[in-house]
Amino acid sequence: MEKPEAVFLLNLLQDVNILRPLVFLARRLGLTPRLLMSDDLLSRDQGGTWQAEIDEIIRASGARLHPFRDPAAAYEALRGRGILFAGSESNLAAHANTHEVMRIAPRSYVTATLQHGFECVGFLQSREHTRVHGSEVTFAADVVCGWSAPERLTALAPSQRGKLLVTGPSALLQQPPRGAASGRGIVCENLHSVRFSAAAHVRDDFVSVFGAFCAALADEKASVVLRPHPGGQYVLRQNVPLPPNVVLNNNPIYKVDLSKYAYGISAPSSILVDMILAGIPTAVWSDQDGGMDADNYAGLTRVGTHEEWLAFARAATADPAPFRERQKAFLAAQALQCDPVAAYRAFAGLMTGAARFTPAISVRSGKPSGRKIMFVANGNVPTLEICFRGPLAHDLATGSIDMDLLTEDELNRRFGADSHAAEARDWLMARLDDAAPDLVVFCRYSGPHAEPLLQWAREQRVPSVFHIDDDLLAVPPELGEGKFWHHSEPRRTQAIRHLVANADLLYCVNPELRERLEPLRGGRPTHVGRIAGAGMVSRPPDEGPCTRIGYMGMSHAHDLEPLVPVIAELLRRRPGIEFHLFGSTPKPPAWEEFGTRIVVTPPLEDLSGFAEAFAALRWGIGIAPLLDIPFNRGKTNLKWVDYTAAGIAVIASRGTLYDECCDDGCGRLAGTPEEWLAALEYLLDHPEERVAQVRRAQQRLTAEYSPEALRRQVLDVFERAATAAGEREGTA
Repeated sequence: MEKPEAVFLLNLLQDVNILRPLVFLARRLGLTPRLLMSDDLLSRDQGGTWQAEIDEIIRASGARLHPFRDPAAAYEALRGRGILFAGSESNLAAHANTHEVMRIAPRSYVTATLQHGFECVGFLQSREHTRVHGSEVTFAADVVCGWSAPERLTALAPSQRGKLLVTGPSALLQQPPRGAASGRGIVCENLHSVRFSAAAHVRDDFVSVFGAFCAALADEKASVVLRPHPGGQYVLRQNVPLPPNVVLNNNPIYKVDLSKYAYGISAPSSILVDMILAGIPTAVWSDQDGGMDADNYAGLTRVGTHEEWLAFARAATADPAPFRERQKAFLAAQALQCDPVAAYRAFAGLMTGAARFTPAISVRSGKPSGRKIMFVANGNVPTLEICFRGPLAHDLATGSIDMDLLTEDELNRRFGADSHAAEARDWLMARLDDAAPDLVVFCRYSGPHAEPLLQWAREQRVPSVFHIDDDLLAVPPELGEGKFWHHSEPRRTQAIRHLVANADLLYCVNPELRERLEPLRGGRPTHVGRIAGAGMVSRPPDEGPCTRIGYMGMSHAHDLEPLVPVIAELLRRRPGIEFHLFGSTPKPPAWEEFGTRIVVTPPLEDLSGFAEAFAALRWGIGIAPLLDIPFNRGKTNLKWVDYTAAGIAVIASRGTLYDECCDDGCGRLAGTPEEWLAALEYLLDHPEERVAQVRRAQQRLTAEYSPEALRRQVLDVFERAATAAGEREGTA
């Protein structure tokens, strides 16, 4: 069967902005991206701006382009299977082209249309939308992707509500690069909008107020940025005279760093939501007579006259915090889905679900044909995502592997203090009987009933694997008293020893762990993985100076502690640098003097969107220190993998597992505090070498640490376990 594809209908100019993030997501998920571009888009793109953007998308994503003149030609191009997205589609005349394509699309495609603005016909309409277009807007698509909870999408017709999937804006998947604050404000116009037809004077009022505002700024030797609507371009097409202190920004919104502006002002428009999500104080303009409907923006700061614009600009620049709090309440009231991780999960789930979809052309037996694996872990630990779910994503999506999970957390929720009792054991056995797996993988498991779980596998002739990525039999006090006593509890160490000794295959992340644990195996097979984690390049290195250095770690204060004075000295020497902490490692008290220059980002609850969220932090340099203790010699080089994928230059501890991945100029190594400080300052002073280092590292990542390489390694482990189990049965 042909490989599933993701097809994107480009008809209106703004479709490029809406669909662009999904093109790259499709490529990341292994779908073939194709762009169906209407001749109407070309005729609308009089300056060629959007054709250039489409060409850039094609170069970066490898998507194929298919122009079409009418829906029939688009239908002829749809000869595969997968998912078909429209950035703007409905039964309105303006969307007739894409609506017809979606209506006649072959059933081998799941079709989906996107809410392309905060106030969008068929989703959430303004008063003028309803007056002009009515209240029975419908879609031809199978799925409609909305921004907010169903109760907030008041224009969604009853006949369409069953199609709703709440994804949030697609822009959450790709945030523009962030730079230094500019000190200026930004004003956005959408004077072509239907809402400006409410009264004849409204457009003139906006232009007049804007001109007076610019004049007041000019008296203060200040300027302001103006951004025309990407499709309407009213001030340019109508040759509206612009004051000399106006700086025009006509870039696509995904190339506009809104976060650098001191404030933003716009008439009611989706750009207001973009500004709010970028974290800048935001005000909505409405005319003094109330002719224009702004009810959907209730709760935001309102400005009408140029005096109100000026007062807002001054207040927002002096103290943005009150405005941000007000905007936070606004987002909550809209029930707007604005979490990038949740958006990734929703869109990725839709795409992979469509990739699995096959039209009903034959009777299926209903019996699963893929391998059924039961994972047993203490909880839904990150290792499951990094070492198994991530590399096996395609197999899980296509059904060639079916994954189930048993956790100690679930056992504790059900049985509490009695989780070690016979009733809890019997429940576990029943779960295994019902699941009937053909492979059991114990992932770092140290919980109750390890012995009967492994015994079940043996009795059912099901192969077993014990996967371990830390020496859990020798957790040191340096990790913290809580972790030390938790992992050293006798029942936990007994469970680990039993699984290490008796699982059909022991799967270790590095040779050091094998050397320590193999004596417990009694000659049974042990396998060491070549790589512990995989990555794909999610962002190239940023050119130019680096302003953000970071450390990612989960409660690893002991590893960071020797560098606390080094980072403090660096920050004192270089006041333009920020230091970021990502994860649960606490901020050292010694760094309090640096205030907001220390940025703390808590860990993600769901790792499925980790790569995108981490890359969005836009660090230039990442540090990977490891305390020189035996426990750390049994760890992985995942920080190098994650940093490199996100375009971050790595400095790591010398004499550790990082030596190999950092050689050949793919990372810098340091030992003493003086070497760490020198390495940091070298990369800060030589941005061209920092960029070159990342590019070398990303080449190594692609060649040696790809998800496909890890997938092959994991599947090989499963086969080795089956072979080991067969040999055990043969000698029993």
